[in-house]
Formats: sequence, structure tokens, C-alpha cells
Amino acid sequence: MNIVADDREQAPGILELLSTSQSVNLIRQRLTVGDYLIDDWLIIERKQIRALLISIIDGRLLSQAQRLSDSGFQPLLIIEGNAADIRNCTMDRRAVLGALASIGLIYAITTPRTHNQQETVKLMQYAAQQQRRLNSDVLPRKGFRPKTYMRKQLYLLQGLPNVGPKLAKRLLHHFGSIEAVFNATQSQLMAVDGIGADTAKAIRTILTTPSL
Repeated sequence: MNIVADDREQAPGILELLSTSQSVNLIRQRLTVGDYLIDDWLIIERKQIRALLISIIDGRLLSQAQRLSDSGFQPLLIIEGNAADIRNCTMDRRAVLGALASIGLIYAITTPRTHNQQETVKLMQYAAQQQRRLNSDVLPRKGFRPKTYMRKQLYLLQGLPNVGPKLAKRLLHHFGSIEAVFNATQSQLMAVDGIGADTAKAIRTILTTPSL
């Protein structure tokens, strides 16, 4: 599985576990939203439980939830830690429940709990494995259907590895057409802001690898 980890993510334990896993191809790259992107499908925001409470207090949590929901990927908010981590916290429990309810009901974001970094990594791997089982024989095209030509072009570009809505717009603006994007070399792709060597290589690989 391909996992893109935001290059600002400060979780050396998780990064080490991912980098040493034989089933994971780990890529360090700047993400515009979230901490991890799995198989160009699942965007994950990881919050230790104390950081979660802080983000509720300062109002950042709901704005982050909005960006996750608008990302074009399947969003997931992993809450890491246990009650012992916030033993001395005086925050009203109702405020926490209200924030989590809003995230689930308004933004349709699932919020699973993990006890530590090891469980977080296992959850990420389980999610990718389940998705691959579902897609082993069928390629579903459910949900949003773009109407205009431009939206259809952007939708198509988001099928490329590590390409979300914003990067799709940059690609289309830079090259002018879908055909030009598909014909671009790796170095030409890297001229687009937000595309590094790993993503450019992944795009060229998916476009040029013969079907089995």
C-alpha cells in the first residue's frame, strides 16, 4: 500500500513502523490537508487526545474537519491515547461530545480511538486492506458525478496517485488539457507546485504500466 505522510508530521514512532513494514511504500511529502494519505483514497488526521482537546478549545477542530470533508478523499480522524493522558483536564465532557457529534453528523467523519502509535499504524493498514478487498474485482464509481467539462477533467485527474482537488486544478492550469498531463514527462510534472519526484514517478508509472 502507498502511504503519503505529511513532511510536517511529528510522530517518529509511526513513521518508523510504516517505513519498516514490508507492505507499505512510505512517501514523505507535503499534504495540503491531513497527516496521512493512504492509496490516494483515505485521508487521515491523527490527534493525540490532549491535542484534540486543545483544538476544540481554540476552535481549530471544526475548521480542520471542514477541510478534510472537502478534500475529495475519504476522511478519517484518529484519536490516539487514553484517559490517563488527560487525567488533570478540567474541560467539560459535554463540549468534547458535542464537537465529536458535529464531526460525525455534519462532516461525516469517522473518529476511531487507538491507545498508542502501534494501534494507529495497525488501523491504517487494516483500512487499506479492507478497501483493497472491496476493490479487488470491481472499480466502483459511486457518489459525486461532475456535470461540466472542467469538473469532469478535474475528477479524472484526481484518479492519479496522490492528486487531490487542488493539485488537479494546478495540473490542468499548468498543462492546459488532460492529454497534455498524461503525456508529460516526470520532470515536466515536477514543474507543478506540489508534485515531488515520488508523486511524479507514481503518476508516470500508473500511466505507462501495461495492464496484466
